[in-house]
Amino acid sequence: MVNLTVTDKSVILQSPVLPVMEGDDVTLLCKTKTTPSNLPAAFYKDGSLIRKQPTGHMTIQHVSRSDEGLYKCDISGHGESPSSWITVTEKHTTTPSGASIL
Repeated sequence: MVNLTVTDKSVILQSPVLPVMEGDDVTLLCKTKTTPSNLPAAFYKDGSLIRKQPTGHMTIQHVSRSDEGLYKCDISGHGESPSSWITVTEKHTTTPSGASIL
C-alpha cells in the first residue's frame, strides 16, 4: 500500500501507508500530477535534504528506526509535495512452533 495525499499542489510523494519493518527496503516516488513521473527530485527528511535523485524515486535500503520521520520531495519548477510520515517498526524474532526453552 502507498500513501497518497491529495492537495491542490502539483507534486505528490508516494510512500508506504503502513509501518515498515526494520531491515526492509523502502522506495519513495516523487511525481507531478501533470508531467512524466521521472523528473529529477530532491528528497527531504525532517526538513533536511538527504539526496537528489535524477529519476524521481529514492530507495532507502535496510531501514532502521533512525529512518523514521517526516519526508517530502521537491521537483524544481513544480514545487514541493506535502509531507508524509514514515514509521519503522522492530523486526520481531519468532520461536519455531513447538520449540521448548531449556
